[in-house]
Amino acid sequence: MSHELEVEALFDEWAIEDGAVDMAREHWARVEPVLSALKPCTGRYLEIGPGNGYALEYMAGSKFAGGYSRAVELSQEMARMCAARVQGRDNVDIDVESFMNWRPPAGMQFDLIFSMEVFYYFEDIAAAIDKAASLLAPGGELIVMVDYYEESHESQGWAQELGVRLTRWPQRRYLEAFKEAGLQAVSQEVKSGGVHEHGLTLCTRGKRPSTYVHD
Repeated sequence: MSHELEVEALFDEWAIEDGAVDMAREHWARVEPVLSALKPCTGRYLEIGPGNGYALEYMAGSKFAGGYSRAVELSQEMARMCAARVQGRDNVDIDVESFMNWRPPAGMQFDLIFSMEVFYYFEDIAAAIDKAASLLAPGGELIVMVDYYEESHESQGWAQELGVRLTRWPQRRYLEAFKEAGLQAVSQEVKSGGVHEHGLTLCTRGKRPSTYVHD
């Protein structure tokens, strides 16, 4: 089984087991302070790996209520739950696809691209960051949050526990990759929160300059 199919099967399993409710609740405790601090936008929002849709629902109904939201989800089961959360909204689309294989509609760029607990599943994190950066509109922002990184002792055994290959980068490598992708104002912080997860979530963010050249 390919790495991509292994990851898809894992997330399908989590979705079927309990709807990823506990996972979403723990994640939201760390995601909410980041997303709630953003200004409302009438532009476009992209979420990479929305899971059961807890953040997509919030963004489509608040920060991008006057704009457009789109999500790319690898797991069919997660995408099904995600779609149920935003049912009835005509400003949301969900694509079931691997992000690295996915292509947005021609010419579509995004004012914000967000992802929580996804990027370490990519075999080539740098390529994923580079692709995300290329999809930003001038002045757009990329925010990537992960719990699995070298400095996190709590997550060090996850690859073995989950039975899938994970890419464990140090904090500085995320900073470097954002800058290598041409992003500016790159910053990083750690977030805590939730009841059952005791580690810290690494949040890296950067903006595409208004004049931007991407190779």
